[in-house]
Amino acid sequence: MTIADDIRTLGGVAATHELLRRGWSSRTLSRGVAAEQIIRVRQGWYCLPDTPAHWAEAFRVGGRVGCVSAAADYGMWVFHSGHLHVDVAQNSVRLRSRHDKDVRLRSSGDATVVHWREPDAHCSRFSASPLGCLRDMIRCQSPERVVAAADSAIRMGLVSRGQWSREISRAPERLRDLLAQVDPLSESITESLTRFRLQRLGLAPRLQITVAGVGRVDLLIGTRLVIEIDGRAYHSDPERFEADRRRDARLSALGYRVLRFSYAQIMRSWAEVKASVLAAVARGDHLP
Repeated sequence: MTIADDIRTLGGVAATHELLRRGWSSRTLSRGVAAEQIIRVRQGWYCLPDTPAHWAEAFRVGGRVGCVSAAADYGMWVFHSGHLHVDVAQNSVRLRSRHDKDVRLRSSGDATVVHWREPDAHCSRFSASPLGCLRDMIRCQSPERVVAAADSAIRMGLVSRGQWSREISRAPERLRDLLAQVDPLSESITESLTRFRLQRLGLAPRLQITVAGVGRVDLLIGTRLVIEIDGRAYHSDPERFEADRRRDARLSALGYRVLRFSYAQIMRSWAEVKASVLAAVARGDHLP
């Protein structure tokens, strides 16, 4: 077994004392670093050259990847600004720059967000657990973004409904009702955001409702108002574009009113989406 193999069995990062206890000498560690077989990521700690860069950077800071940075690794629906979110234990000291282990974090100018939080039982040496990511997000992101991430986490089986309910009970009281509005039937972050925002307007959209002769629609308000949401790559798929137009025509022939919005409208022009939906409801387009 090589020193790299030993580090891998220890979770991808190992302390000097752990490696010495396994029989490796200080000289061997230095040679491994010089040969670029291992990396001295932080004083007294070593990782492997194939370690994802943001994992190594978080460890160099003095913690593990958390919040939206780790949630993205799990495939949750999040918006990532490029800042590295790092979970750091309450008693941690000597935080370092994500790029240089010899530079203190406070003077580095790094785009780093520190979450002072004790590690949970299911985290790894490099990353917060899925539930830990959501716990960070509750205190860092807007409720609609937290709910979208929770929708995806429950949908993928990363977190159970029971776990999320218990987490909500520990959240600030002003957020609990909002955070309870999860629905893993959402199939995209834009569906989650649209549903959440419409609920806040007092509407009650239902997700993934099957219409005979047409198939499933994204959201249905009342019994007749269909809302369809096009994905980010929608206009680059001409076959899908034509298929959706045929769907819209069939829905109209069946007595449904269809409102179709793009990813850009949901994300950057919500005011016009909101006005369109409210106007349709005011006209009674959602009623038989």
